Amino acid sequence: MGLMKKAYTVFFCSILASLALLTGCSSENNSSKHAYNDSVGVAKSQDLAAADRASSSTEVTSSEDKQDKAPLTIAAANVVKNESGAVLYNPNEKYGSLWKSDLFNDSRFKLKIKLTASEKKEAKILARSFESHMERGKYFMHYLLSELKARDLPAELAAIPLVESGFKLRAKSHANAHGPWQFTRRTGKSFGLTVTSSYDEFYDFIASTEASLTYLEHLYQALDKDWELAFVAYNQGEFGVKKSIRRAKAAGVTKINARTIPLTKTARTYLARVRCYADILHHPEAYGVEHPEVPDHAAFKRVEVAGSVTSMKEVAKITGVDIETLKHLNAGYLTDSLKTNKDHGLLVPVENVLKLETAIAMMQPKGQTQLAEQPSSSTRQPIDPNATSITRGKTQDVALN
Repeated sequence: MGLMKKAYTVFFCSILASLALLTGCSSENNSSKHAYNDSVGVAKSQDLAAADRASSSTEVTSSEDKQDKAPLTIAAANVVKNESGAVLYNPNEKYGSLWKSDLFNDSRFKLKIKLTASEKKEAKILARSFESHMERGKYFMHYLLSELKARDLPAELAAIPLVESGFKLRAKSHANAHGPWQFTRRTGKSFGLTVTSSYDEFYDFIASTEASLTYLEHLYQALDKDWELAFVAYNQGEFGVKKSIRRAKAAGVTKINARTIPLTKTARTYLARVRCYADILHHPEAYGVEHPEVPDHAAFKRVEVAGSVTSMKEVAKITGVDIETLKHLNAGYLTDSLKTNKDHGLLVPVENVLKLETAIAMMQPKGQTQLAEQPSSSTRQPIDPNATSITRGKTQDVALN
């Protein structure tokens, strides 16, 4: 009996030792864990640096619902941030509609436009093209409304690119006006826009918006803080409007506004269109049209690509973004090549940013990758003090359809 008892004891201890070994292999064995991580590309030091730069965090989870543990899984957060750490886009967050956000609430429409009977008729005609124009502009609406709010400008100013170009970024008029905001070369260059053989900032929505809003701010201040006079001056030229004001005052007019000073038929038509499009933008349901679906988050981020990728086609392959979308976002590039004298970066939809940033990080030496944030109002150029002599080309010749 004593021998049998000892045999049972040895047998029982050997079973316990085997169980201990099995338990250790199924939990935190470093060599197995690193081998798995290597297989998904996150354990190597260079890959980790790239993932950190792209703000991509990982979370290890396991299922204990079954007796046999399921394989470990790694889920990337894919949060897109700017250089200051502010989140531009989080795919795990549920975003509402831009049109129901603080950027577009009634308080942002400061001009309180009420259309006349004739303007209402005109608005019904213009509404026929509203949806097609807005479909072209949907990528830029969050940025534009954010910029207007940052500058404390009325949301109605978002109607101007609808009137000027219908958000056709390569629009040209017979008066030599260019881009979504239809700057003449002279005016645009006075507000910092540049043109080279490879890049035209008049077609760059960010650069031209910065310049146009600065110009509009200048006109507003120069014309007694009257937005309708500023709109007319944007189309007709500042000094043409000032001349009309002087004529009105000489004729005894005491209340100066766009209805009491002498204006050309073209100027009055332009002002009516701005008012109409602003009302359609604010109340599309009144005209039987709809805003395009636009979520309330940044639509794009500017990514530095200099020295890493050289063409939009290459970026399209890396990110999966349709090449036509890249061309639309980056209309300033005059060819497929991204090689320019000045580093302009590339606007990329936020959903695809991390693919490009991670690829670029892998291409460059460790510690040298620099990722740029989406442009903000803090980077805009100051107004040109000589801009008071600027006149702007008429834009009534721009094809809007």
